[in-house]
This record gives sequence, structure tokens and C-alpha cells, in this order.
Amino acid sequence: MNKRDITALVEGRLSDKRKKEVIKWLIKNPKQQQRYNLLKARYVAQLLRESDPNYINYKLSRRATIYKIIGAAALVIILVSLSFLFNSEQAATQLTESTIVMAETAIGESRTIELSDGSKIMLNANTTLSYPQTFSKEIREVSLQGEAFFDIAHNSDRPFVVNTENGMKIHVLGTTFNVKSYPEDQNIETTLVSGKVRVIEEKDNKTVVLNPSQRATYVKNEDKIIIEKVQTSNLTAWRQGKLIYDETPIREVIGDLKRKYQVSISVESPEIMNYEYTGSFDNLSIEQIMALFEVSSPIKYKLNDNKITLYMKK
Repeated sequence: MNKRDITALVEGRLSDKRKKEVIKWLIKNPKQQQRYNLLKARYVAQLLRESDPNYINYKLSRRATIYKIIGAAALVIILVSLSFLFNSEQAATQLTESTIVMAETAIGESRTIELSDGSKIMLNANTTLSYPQTFSKEIREVSLQGEAFFDIAHNSDRPFVVNTENGMKIHVLGTTFNVKSYPEDQNIETTLVSGKVRVIEEKDNKTVVLNPSQRATYVKNEDKIIIEKVQTSNLTAWRQGKLIYDETPIREVIGDLKRKYQVSISVESPEIMNYEYTGSFDNLSIEQIMALFEVSSPIKYKLNDNKITLYMKK
């Protein structure tokens, strides 16, 4: 049994016989039940988004009102308990899902949440964090889609695990680090500020251990992990509203700007995508950033109805 079986159960892709086998295994493994809960919560949230075409627009337009009502509290989704009947004698066995918290941010928004163990997590724009309202006695496990800075409370008896897409896992005991894992990005990045973390790519069982000021970059289309020494203050500057780049591929810069400023950015000149940008933006407007682009790089822009088109100077 493995994560693929749990995912198949969540998505309803198992035969009746296989489903019974997986459920029996889950009941005997509380740690795997927690993983099932997290995957199920993420799956349900995705179905909600896909079932309502107005969900995203509503969330963005009503975000301020919603947070005035709920304050800093996380969005709690209480999943309906599921009962499964199995075994040769038709006896009933019940697998009940626990309460899963879904903390989300919209485009252009960031927020900080505190977990039940005292750990603090700051979410960047357009990010979703799923976690149990109460952690188990064996492990503290969360799932991330987007970018977040983690300040994890030390507990040697209960490791902290961050799950991202593509089967990437980050194992820690108590430390501070940043994880960037947006579905549309080409890479998944883990940057260690203090302490020590273990990054695992489950598909091929690749494992690397990071020391402070190191970044592990998982390249999705090449299925490899690159380790390099970095300036962590640059990569975590988003927490203060800053964006700092040092020979950064323009594709990444564009992605950050779209998430932070809720603008549409298209590229008219294909050669722009080969450009690497160096510069910093300290709480600037998108118009100010575009103006800086023009004086600090060969990139020009056109702005029309909140739509930006980039092209190269001739």
C-alpha cells in the first residue's frame, strides 16, 4: 500500500475489492489516515472550485468582507464522515474523517496562521494550506499548494512534514524554511533559513538534506533535484512585501507579479523568456515596477485595461 492507493481511494478509482483492502490498511495505520484526510480535503476543495465557475471571482471580490467576519481564523471544512462496509461476514467497519482546516489566500494577499503546536506559517498570495485541526501524537503533517514561510515549533517526538505536489515531502523537527510550490511553476523550491530539513521526492525515493542558506530545487520536467547556496533574505523578502531577484528567469518574475498584483501579463517577443532579471521592488505598484523594467532591462511594456504586454526594445 502507498500514496497512490490512497489517492485512488480519494478519487473513487478503486474496485470494490481493492477499496476494502485499502480501507483495512488505513484503519490499522493512523498516520496514513491523516494523509488520507489531507488528500480528501484538497480533493473536495478542488471539486468545489470546478463546480462553480464564479467561485474564483466571488472569492476575490468578497475576500475583504469575509475576513472582516472571520478575522484571522482559518477556513474550516468539516468533511462528512464516510462509512465503508466490508469483510466476508458483511460486518460494518467505519472510517471517520477528522476536521481539516483549509487556510487560503487570494491573489495579492498574504496572511499568517498559528497551528495547534505553536508553529507559525505565513502564506504568500494565491496559496492553500491544508492541515488537521489537531495533530496526531506521532506526526505533524500539512499539505501546501503555493508559497509559505514556516517557523516550526521544535518537537523531536513528532516530526513536521510538508507535502507538495509531484510527491515532494519536506521533513523537519524544528526550523525555519520557505517552500514555493505553485502548480503552474516549472520548479518546486525549498529554502532553509535555520535548522535542518530533509527533502524527499517519493517517486524515485530521492532524498537530500539541507543546511542553512541552501535551496533544493526540484525541476519537474527533468525529475531532478538541484542543491545550491543562496541568499535566503532575498528569497523570503516577500514577507515584507518586497521582491528581490538575482539573475532570475523572467518566467519566474512574471509569475510572481501576476500572483501579487492580479494582472494579466503576456509576452509579445519570445526572446524575453530567455532573459534573466536582476533587481528589487520594495512595495511598489505594478506601474512603478514596469517603469523600472524599462530603465533597468531591455524590456518594454504596454498597459491596457489591467493587461500588460511585454516586448523587447528594438
